[in-house]
Amino acid sequence: MFLKNEIRIKFKSLTLISFWIFGVFPYLSNAQNADSTEAVTEKKFHVGGYLKNMETISFQNLNQVFLDNLVHNRLNFKFQASDKVVAVLEMRNRLMFGNQVNSTPNYGDVIEKDNGFLDMNWSVLNKPGMVFNTTIDRLYLDFLGKKKELRIGRQRINWGITMAWNPNDWFNTYNYFDFDYEERPGSDAIRARMYFKDGMSSLDVAANVNSAHQNVTAAMYKFNKSGYDFQILAGKYFKDLALGTGWAGNIGGAGFKGELSYFYPINDQFSKKAFVGTSSLDYSFKNSLYLSGAWLYSSLGINQKLDLGDSGIGLNAFGTLTAKSLFPSKNTSMLVGSYPVSPLLNISLAGIYGYGINLAFISPSISYSLKENVDLYLIGQSFFLQQQDKLKNLSNGAYFRIKWSF
Repeated sequence: MFLKNEIRIKFKSLTLISFWIFGVFPYLSNAQNADSTEAVTEKKFHVGGYLKNMETISFQNLNQVFLDNLVHNRLNFKFQASDKVVAVLEMRNRLMFGNQVNSTPNYGDVIEKDNGFLDMNWSVLNKPGMVFNTTIDRLYLDFLGKKKELRIGRQRINWGITMAWNPNDWFNTYNYFDFDYEERPGSDAIRARMYFKDGMSSLDVAANVNSAHQNVTAAMYKFNKSGYDFQILAGKYFKDLALGTGWAGNIGGAGFKGELSYFYPINDQFSKKAFVGTSSLDYSFKNSLYLSGAWLYSSLGINQKLDLGDSGIGLNAFGTLTAKSLFPSKNTSMLVGSYPVSPLLNISLAGIYGYGINLAFISPSISYSLKENVDLYLIGQSFFLQQQDKLKNLSNGAYFRIKWSF
């Protein structure tokens, strides 16, 4: 416990040091040069982000309705030290209050958990009914060469290709239902990339370690063949040997993508062999209607009906999300459609169905652009599961969000 607290204190200090590096040092260093101008500072130091406010109404039935609020701020700092060295710090600050926060014991402690090797997640304010949380999800240095890159620190290793499920996302698996986290999780890792002379192929090698001192070490080779982009992966996924591949191309004007991964345990009786594969087709019509369909197969998935009783529990009952287990069912399909009613207004509808367990998800949404950097969103999410020969509603959520980007 003492060691954990010591580490947390060190990284709180690291946070303050990072703000000095990214927020103060660039200005002080330019101030030493009499010829420096604001334009030079802006070229080397970039600040961006957004501020969002989201109202949430959640319920299983109208007898009990939860009202919650999330104020979400993101700050992105980038310091271009030279043409070959770039430093990046990105953080999310969230103020959460309402019924759900108040009714969940130790809510601030629950969301404070950091799965990375470095603990950079703090619930600064942790009171019943109100939590303020700060998380650093990007903190890395980039070293850039002509055909080589080296990135060290918390980063997103984006090896996934398809939209909803990514069996190739071995380092930082994300939750499709968490629509408010557009940037997706990062990973404490070292990644090196080398581009080959043909300009259409590359080799990535990466390694990370998490808070449980477990690691993923893998390599990915990307190349282009017959108009398709392919990737081949191999490595160690925690306690498994892992092999994977993915592709992206076109069939008759429709986008065709897919990912496959196979996991084989290494001397671990608790780990299971797993094969996970997904493929998708998407097409944009002349009238701008966009349709996308996807299929997911997971050998570890459930292929039979479940009895949840009257507990009213939702998807959290089905275990932790990993690259080996991306959805509870063995076979799952997805269909998404979107249409721009006007240049400012867009509507969409997404549906997911898990066969065997008969799990259904539906999500309508509307987005509207008030200004160039101000957007409104209205999003609904409903989950259903077959119970006693009929679909039972597990949970519903309605989310109204306004976002200002800067």
